[in-house]
Amino acid sequence: MVWAWMVRGATFTGEVNKFRRKVQIFNGVKWLNFSNGEIFALFSVLDSSPFKIPEGELSIAFLGKEAMQDLHLKFFDDGTVTDVITFEGEKGMNFAGEICVSPDYAYGNCKTYGTTFSEELSLYLIHGYLHIYGLNDISSDEAKKMREGEHICMAQVKNANALPTFSAY
Repeated sequence: MVWAWMVRGATFTGEVNKFRRKVQIFNGVKWLNFSNGEIFALFSVLDSSPFKIPEGELSIAFLGKEAMQDLHLKFFDDGTVTDVITFEGEKGMNFAGEICVSPDYAYGNCKTYGTTFSEELSLYLIHGYLHIYGLNDISSDEAKKMREGEHICMAQVKNANALPTFSAY
């Protein structure tokens, strides 16, 4: 895992579950609460979407502002805080990829965009999944395709009643 260098004594939650993909989850944000099963269900729905990512384990990291900023600087030479950082996996290692998201960023943006915290943070997970699929959002044409993919996936997740409930504790 790319971000493990930043987290000393980290514990990860992952299991072979009733879903077809193994998902490793790391929660580096003390105030964030969620159900691992709901995260597994979200990715199970995404795996049945039109956007097929490679087979293999998926790693999810919920990181605080400072950790996201450090990661952004280390791998992208950009010291700003960002919402999502995605790393493609390695097929030969049965690793689909890694999605790092910022709950802090989502909490601030949900008020700006009129979404719930759960919708905004789930959108970041979907966005990362679509990056692993191969969509980008650098140019305006790419961003348009990314927004379309996000809309399709979010609708599918909501229709399947698989939107995780994220909260602060």
